[in-house]
Amino acid sequence: MSDKKPLPIKRHLSQTIKLSMPLIISQVTVVAMSVVDTVMAGNLGPTTLAAVAVGSSVWATAILFIFGLLMAVPPVVSEMDGAKNHHKVGPFIRQALWLCLILGLLFTLLLRQMHPVFELFKTQPDVIPHAIGYINGISWGVLPLSFFVAFRYLADGMSITKPTMMVSFLGLMSNIPLNWIFMYGKFGVPAMGAAGCGYASALVLVIQMVAYAFVIKHHRVIRNLHVFGKLDRPDWKEIWRFFKLGFPIGVSMFAEVGLFSVVTLLASSLSTATVAAHQIALNFSSLLFMVPLGLSMGITIRVGNAVGRKNPTDIRNAGLYGVALVLITQMVSVAVIIFAGSWVVAMYTADPLVTEVTLGLLLYAAIFQLSDGIQVAAAGALRGIKDMNFIMLSNVFSFWALGLVASWYLCFEAGYGVKGLWMGLIVGLTSAAVLNLSRYWYKTKIINF
Repeated sequence: MSDKKPLPIKRHLSQTIKLSMPLIISQVTVVAMSVVDTVMAGNLGPTTLAAVAVGSSVWATAILFIFGLLMAVPPVVSEMDGAKNHHKVGPFIRQALWLCLILGLLFTLLLRQMHPVFELFKTQPDVIPHAIGYINGISWGVLPLSFFVAFRYLADGMSITKPTMMVSFLGLMSNIPLNWIFMYGKFGVPAMGAAGCGYASALVLVIQMVAYAFVIKHHRVIRNLHVFGKLDRPDWKEIWRFFKLGFPIGVSMFAEVGLFSVVTLLASSLSTATVAAHQIALNFSSLLFMVPLGLSMGITIRVGNAVGRKNPTDIRNAGLYGVALVLITQMVSVAVIIFAGSWVVAMYTADPLVTEVTLGLLLYAAIFQLSDGIQVAAAGALRGIKDMNFIMLSNVFSFWALGLVASWYLCFEAGYGVKGLWMGLIVGLTSAAVLNLSRYWYKTKIINF
């Protein structure tokens, strides 16, 4: 029998905030590792900083396809949880882990073939060997990352988000000393600069994978799902079904993050100081973006749970109230950029040229905060109703057909330089915000059980 009684507004808001807070903290912690990498690389000079910027943009594009593909886990698990079909969760996750193994091995090999990409984008020659060293180092982390993400999304789908926060914090605490050892050369380890940053990150991912496996095995609720209770053979039909479900999300994440990564590669053909400034501005913007991203993950779970309970009113409200929450957080982000931008940039660099360019780019980051928050929140709501194909089409159109073309034209043809690249980002994010929110508004008006 379906639960048709809708939840009050206060319950929607409180549950979304309660569910999302650990996710927000964990996402902030993840990007804080990138901030640490950027600051520590900046201390080794603009070339090392540029290498980490370019290398991490390639890495992010690859691994966020994996992240996106596995984002099919939370809505499926949350729907099973809402429908009380807990016996189905373990077998589902075990097949997802086989897919993680395949993806991890494939992308490890792929990341080691990136030299032609740097040649294609005419990356500064002195940056290329350092960027390749970074990618070769961090590529060892692809496989453990794949398993870690699957474990994390299982817990998230069960509305158990505190372990994610704790394991992410463990990663941050591990990242700082490991960077110090491998980048600067301590305890007999040679100083490896950007490459050392890559190896340190890979080790952090191994630590996080092991820690989350321990959580899955021993958590008082998750252990009852018996994920490690048996070793299932690969069920290729089930794996293919899961791949088809997650592929549109993977492509949509690839499209979104790929836009930022390609923009970084386009910037790499400009001066080293410009690349460094672009990386600092993008890095700080990414840190702020973790708040709406964490909320969007909570929105996905809340909407998916309402789908499991077959309550159309709650499905609609869980998404729309979530978007409203994100708008509030984004207004705060705008204020932080405007009033604390100079102080933040000073943490990254003392170079006057890099500082000047970075502060200019942060103004564009302030402009796209609202559209960026709306598009990711609405996408989270759409994932909750499994409208994956629309998110894919929306992101490909918005970020590549509009955003990337606008970035390239405004930078190189219109002569705006790196500022033109960021103007293109505004175009793409605004388009995605309008399309995703309109789609969710329409779809939840016609849902009927």
